[in-house]
Order: sequence, then structure tokens, then C-alpha cells
Amino acid sequence: MRIEQRLSVLPERADIVIVGAGLTGLCTALFLAHQPPPWKILLLDTGTSTDGAGEPGPDAAEESFGPRHIALSESSRRLFDRVGLWPPIADGAAAITEIRISDRGHAGHAVLAAAEQGLASYGHVVDATAFAAVLSQAVDRAPGIQRLFTEATVQPRPRTDGMTLLVGDQQTRAALVVLANGPASPQARRLGIGFKTKNYDRVALTATLTLVESHHGIAYERFTSEGPVALLPLPDRQGLPQASLVWSMAPDHAEVLRNASATECLKQLREVFGSRAGPFVAIEHRHVTPLTRTVALEQVRSHLVLVGSAAHSLHPVAGQGFNLSLRDIAVLAEVLAEEVTQAETPGALSRLHRYQRLRQADQDRVMAFSDLLPSLFASTNPLVVSARNLGLLGIDLVPELGRGLARFGAGLMAGKGSRSVHS
Repeated sequence: MRIEQRLSVLPERADIVIVGAGLTGLCTALFLAHQPPPWKILLLDTGTSTDGAGEPGPDAAEESFGPRHIALSESSRRLFDRVGLWPPIADGAAAITEIRISDRGHAGHAVLAAAEQGLASYGHVVDATAFAAVLSQAVDRAPGIQRLFTEATVQPRPRTDGMTLLVGDQQTRAALVVLANGPASPQARRLGIGFKTKNYDRVALTATLTLVESHHGIAYERFTSEGPVALLPLPDRQGLPQASLVWSMAPDHAEVLRNASATECLKQLREVFGSRAGPFVAIEHRHVTPLTRTVALEQVRSHLVLVGSAAHSLHPVAGQGFNLSLRDIAVLAEVLAEEVTQAETPGALSRLHRYQRLRQADQDRVMAFSDLLPSLFASTNPLVVSARNLGLLGIDLVPELGRGLARFGAGLMAGKGSRSVHS
């Protein structure tokens, strides 16, 4: 049960104030609290990232896509293991031990097995609500974190030595403000930070499927002319195998399927997906989310940093968005902990620029990949079709190619920056 402390008296100052207590905000607070020195961290729950039950809300849509299930990569598992949180998360997780990629109507396909890469799994799929509860309980136990809930407008005001945050008729000062409250953060906009948005003219229909046969830890990514279809393994429920569905399609088609009978919806899914995962016997919790990419034109300023989907929200095709954000905040925590004996505040622009330099290559690579893949597989150009099918066949035939793609998906090609990802 989440402990919620409503805003009564705002502390006069804090070292770090995090705006947004969704999944990214919770993880940011925990990763920062795990690193020296003992920062005084204020976590402001503005009510837009989670509701009272800890369920991810509008600002968490990219983080927990649906918002029902989250795919945590192997790099993310290592980060949570480092801060001692993986055991309770693993209790409700299903491992992805194999990924099967196919292109509807074409021969190209690929199979990526974690064991062949020397990994126990590529990642795990968790229930968003249970995951948020684990994080929330850890925040409430952490001695350096104070979490306050407020419905008042939060307005940051820059100072030469930090930031002042106006919260309703109160205010607090901080050396660093972290905006973790979702795409196109209103606080960032008030500070004049712009955002670049791309509309894919597609939506994702997400749902929970009940299967007849065990999924055996296999995740499927099937590309169609309308968009990708992903099937991710979930823990069994009442002895029945479950899978998470993320199906990209045109908005009008999604509305038809959201309102169609379960029988009709499963019929159309079988036509697109085939029988590779065995029969589907039930579909629940259908939800439709528009697919867009929103990227902040500035991620850092003096005494300010944007993280999570406030910095970059991506197409969910490869399940990389939240995992990229976790690598970001892990590096941020490490950079802020460096050379703590120097008389330098955590919001010093030199530190934040160093953080951004360390993260730039990984961010650019993941954003480009997530943007390119849907259009590449949706193309009907014969040259593109031939090239992508040769590419899929090459993954199977050239071990080094498959190994590289597998490590990318597992978040293990992030490059320099986060020691914890590679430990």
C-alpha cells in the first residue's frame, strides 16, 4: 500500500526536487538515493503521473505502454539488481528467453535465443501496477526521499544558484530540478523549452491475451503493412498462459476492434499474426493509445534536467523507451555522485553537460532505430522488401549480426557511461 503524504508544509529547500512521481520519477529518486552523497530529495507527486492507487496515468503512457505491462531489458534488470530491487520485481515477471521476428507475407524471419548470447534472458515483462507498487514502497522506505502530493500548479523559477519552485502559495529552493512528468512537460514549456513531435498516424491497440499453449518465454515481433504486432510473455494467471499484445494500426481500424466482440477481435488478430503462438482463447483490457514521438530540444539547463518521456517518448516498436530512460537516470546518478568533495552543486551546468555527452550516442541510436523500423517494414517498395528480408535471413545465418541486434535490444550496447549496466 502506497503511503501518500499530502502537501502541508513544503520544506524550505532540498538538494534535488523531482517533479512527477510516475515510474520514471520513482526510479530517479531511488537511483539518486542509492548513490553518495546523501542528497535531500523531494519527490513531488503532481497527480498526473500516477493516480492514488499507484497506477500509471497519462504521463506514464510511454513508460508502461498501455498502461498495463512493461518490458524491462537485461540492462534494466542489472540496474534494479544493483539497487537491491530486482528480487521483488522478479516475483511478478516473465522472462523473455527468445525473440522471433517475422514479416507478414514474406519469407524473411529471424530467431534470437538468449542462451546463444550467453544470457539467461533478454529481459522480463512485468505488470505496471505491481511494478509501481514495488518502486513506491522502496521510495517510502528510503531515508533521503520525502514524497509529497500536490494538486497545485508547480512553477520553476531559475536563480543564479539554483531553482525556486512555486507550488500553489508555497515555495521551495533546490540546487537541481528534475522534470519527470511526461511528454511535453508543462514546466519545461513554461521555461521556454521546445519539443519536436512526430505523429505516426497510427495507434497501438494493447490487450492481455489468454493462450492455450505455454509461451515458453518467447516474444514475437511481426511486421505488417499496417504496423508491427508484438506479443510478449506474461506470468501465468490461474494456471493459464498469458501474453501482452501491442498491435499498431490505423486509428479507424483500432476503434472498430476496440468495440468489436472478443471473438471478432481474436479472429482478425489470428489473420494477421497466424498460429505461431498457438490458439488465443480470450482477450481482455483493450486500450488504444496514439503513437507519437516527442523529443525535447533541450534536456539540460543550469540546475535543470529532463528525464524519461519528458526528454524523449518513442515509438514502442522495440520496447526501448523506458529502458533508455533507466539508463539515462542511472548515468545521471553516477555523474552527480562524482567528485562529491568539490564545492559544486548537483545542478552545476558542467555536470549536466557531462551527463548529456555520456548519454547522447545511446539516445541517438535508440531514437533512430525506433523511428526507422516501423517505416522500413511498412514499405511496399520491392527493393526495400528484398533488403529487409535479406536482413532478417542474415540475422539467422550470420551469428555476429544476430548477436549485435540481440545485445542492442537487451540494452547492452549503450556504450560508455553507466558502469552498472555492464557490471
